[in-house]
Amino acid sequence: GNCLVVYGPHVGIDTDGNIGKVNRSGRGASGACCGSAAAAAGYVKSCMADESKKKGFPDDIVDAQQTCVGNMLLQHGKRLENAADPAVELPSALFDAQDELMKKIVSQACQETHGGKITLLGGIQINTPPGMKEYFLPKVFEIRDDKNNLVTSLTNLL
Repeated sequence: GNCLVVYGPHVGIDTDGNIGKVNRSGRGASGACCGSAAAAAGYVKSCMADESKKKGFPDDIVDAQQTCVGNMLLQHGKRLENAADPAVELPSALFDAQDELMKKIVSQACQETHGGKITLLGGIQINTPPGMKEYFLPKVFEIRDDKNNLVTSLTNLL
């Protein structure tokens, strides 16, 4: 059958316009959004300062996903380091890492649609304070066949 995959990281913008933070109901101050992204960025920064900090597969399965996010982001370390505002660049770097992973997954599993199509809609979810509209910044919108051939790219229509 056909499949729709929506994917990508999220980032917050608080009432003061700070990127990487969001105001939450019941909390007096804004906080990190996305915490996982902030942790991954910190990990990348520490690995760039000292390569021995790079982690392999974690001993504790609870840390597996975060370790994976950090390691996927490593290839974008210089990009983050050179960014005018790393908090602004971080969601885009995470998207690029996730987009690469998603396309790898699709290339290996596309035949499971048995003649169907896979539509990929990738972008960045933008979380805002309570009472404000949320946003989605689309970056990829394409249809692939069961052999992973690009049928059509709709990205230019976004």
